[in-house]
Amino acid sequence: MNFYHTWIYEYILNAKWFIWMVVYVVLGLNIIAPVIIWGLMNGTALIKWAKTITQKAKKKMKQKNLES
Repeated sequence: MNFYHTWIYEYILNAKWFIWMVVYVVLGLNIIAPVIIWGLMNGTALIKWAKTITQKAKKKMKQKNLES
């Protein structure tokens, strides 16, 4: 059986929308991969950074509530 003459290949895998979807997924993964790797390598630092940001935001909200 010739794979290139099957319905799945002709109407799905070889369709323009499917090819562009694959291109966008690969492009997106290539752009976000360094961020994912950095986050995995510095996981504890990333968690501490997020905690400090939330604490600073809470302090600002508390000060605004006290002022008004």
